[in-house]
Amino acid sequence: MRLGIIHLFKIKFRDYNTMKSLTKIFIPIYILVEVIKGQCIGDLNSDYRIDQNDLSIFSDYLLSANDTIINNADIDYNNSLDIFDLISIINQITNNDLMWCEFENVDLSVEWEEQGNSSYYNDEDLESILNNEINNLSDIRGIIVIHRGKVVGENYYNNSSISQNFNIWSVTKSYISTLVGQAIDMGYIVDEYIMLDQVFVENNYTNQVSIAHLLAMSSGWPENWSYMNASNVLNMLLFTPLISTPGTVFFYNNAACHINSHVLNTLTSINPKEFAMEYLFPQIGIDNPSWTSDAVGVSNGSFGLYLSLREMVKLGQLYLQNGKSDDLQVLSSDWIEKATSTQINSGDGSGYGYLWWLTENAYLALGLGGQIIAVFPDQQLVVGAHSYTYSNNNHFNNLIDIIFLMILPIFDISSDSFNYQAGAEFIKNISSTSVFK
Repeated sequence: MRLGIIHLFKIKFRDYNTMKSLTKIFIPIYILVEVIKGQCIGDLNSDYRIDQNDLSIFSDYLLSANDTIINNADIDYNNSLDIFDLISIINQITNNDLMWCEFENVDLSVEWEEQGNSSYYNDEDLESILNNEINNLSDIRGIIVIHRGKVVGENYYNNSSISQNFNIWSVTKSYISTLVGQAIDMGYIVDEYIMLDQVFVENNYTNQVSIAHLLAMSSGWPENWSYMNASNVLNMLLFTPLISTPGTVFFYNNAACHINSHVLNTLTSINPKEFAMEYLFPQIGIDNPSWTSDAVGVSNGSFGLYLSLREMVKLGQLYLQNGKSDDLQVLSSDWIEKATSTQINSGDGSGYGYLWWLTENAYLALGLGGQIIAVFPDQQLVVGAHSYTYSNNNHFNNLIDIIFLMILPIFDISSDSFNYQAGAEFIKNISSTSVFK
């Protein structure tokens, strides 16, 4: 009976041109109002999405002639629920793929809030994954799952704890990318395309390499594992001959990436850690972390930042929120778009951004052993993991499989889900080269 009435509404009002014109006018207006307010228009059962369940609730309401207003159902704000409201819900379901409603940006400077409503996702499956599959990984130390800005799952293992700080290894690189982006936003750096001869000394190498090349791992310089102990690290790196034409070859390189720290130090006159302590860490709730430095005192641009798991994943949520912490614009959305878009092909059939690994519909910060920030924008999901530093590839591969093939599907409600397996395989392929030290 209910579906018959709904079908009748859809057929009947297609015949009234005036009605169609009106709905085309007011639906976008009210949708815009609701998005601005951060509410979820048409979400009648508070599961953060609009689907047939909401339509069924509304049709039941109309059939029962109830006088009580259903929350989020009075779309045109006329203090009554009528056919206009129903048409608006039908329009959204018919013309839009199923997706999560928009959420209000959380304030990243304070502690994470835990999600009190677990009814909208399969919390039993998630709990089982954390207690069983993750727990069976001998080298795991901690995992946290953030959905719509709130903690929906978190566990610590093998004597780790919520307060443990650890070397996030190459996840540090994604923090350096963020600091470079902030420096560009604030005008300290003109843009990432300036050549290094405009920052440091001019030679046959610095006049070919840009900041963008450093950020995209395509500088053309070879690796040099002694850079942290060199007495004049900058000269040593800048006067090393190139092994490929800048911008043409992806080569994961810790020594060249460290030059980003010296770019920041030179153009802002502030050491990267101190720059972060002023413009990034307080805004995302990080309190004076340890960060190793090279022999001349400049923060390591490739690894050596120590954070707790809850702190580390704040960066992923900042990017998911287009650079905002609550209403504060910490990092420009323009930089986030660049950093998480393909800047060079990594050689494994997928792209690399500005110190972020990219897969279809996801971007990741990865550190040695299994330190992970995985961001899935369409699913409004951030997953973080902390692992034993010297774990093997089997641990990392199993962890990636669990994140991509088990946790992610719980929060993927779209009709055209991306290829979980392909994303997992790409990340596992790059881990086999042990590049993200």
